[in-house]
Amino acid sequence: MNRVTRWVAGIVLIGLVVGGLSCAWVPPLPSGIVVTLEAQQLPIARTVLWDANAPADAVTNYVVRLDTVVVGSPVGTSQPITITALGTHVVSVVAVNLWGTSAATTLTINVVAPAQPVNLRLQ
Repeated sequence: MNRVTRWVAGIVLIGLVVGGLSCAWVPPLPSGIVVTLEAQQLPIARTVLWDANAPADAVTNYVVRLDTVVVGSPVGTSQPITITALGTHVVSVVAVNLWGTSAATTLTINVVAPAQPVNLRLQ
């Protein structure tokens, strides 16, 4: 029996390999990653990046969602996204192979208007 540890779209999979079969356990994510962007103008165009899975995972593609809407299915490790409104948005990425889909890794993005000016005065 061997212990196997792998990264799957940013999540560590820990499993046991017995003979030719393996089972994996995905630990729950902590509170997740949160990014705050001050919007100077909308829409905001950014690129989401992540680390590739190990070659042994035989990933055929990734699926990227913005607020539950699929925005791309790249074979590589990046995907452009466009945010069109202020508020909280969630980007999720899953790895896909012939046997199924991994758990999602998420990134929460808070898009806020710039802070109001302070200390207004005349000269």
